Amino acid sequence: MLLAVFLLLFASGSVTGGDAERVEGVVTVVHQNDFVLEHDGRRIVVDVTSLGGVTAAIAEGQPVAVFGSMAPDGPTFIAIRLAPTPRRSQTSGRQ
Repeated sequence: MLLAVFLLLFASGSVTGGDAERVEGVVTVVHQNDFVLEHDGRRIVVDVTSLGGVTAAIAEGQPVAVFGSMAPDGPTFIAIRLAPTPRRSQTSGRQ
């Protein structure tokens, strides 16, 4: 089911405007309208309200790629699309 949700989001949000950024990381906390993504040792709050109910399909510890941009008035990343990423091995940096 999770893969189906990601495929639906990928298909429906495949247009990522010219100034959209991609951020990859691991989900550490999930809330109703956002989640926290750990990326390069820092935590980023990702707002997914524009994706409509997608947090139900996101789990803590899940690696994801988020497309969007930083909010102009704060430290929140506004998501326009999500995509799954392969899990990385925790041992000696191997994938």
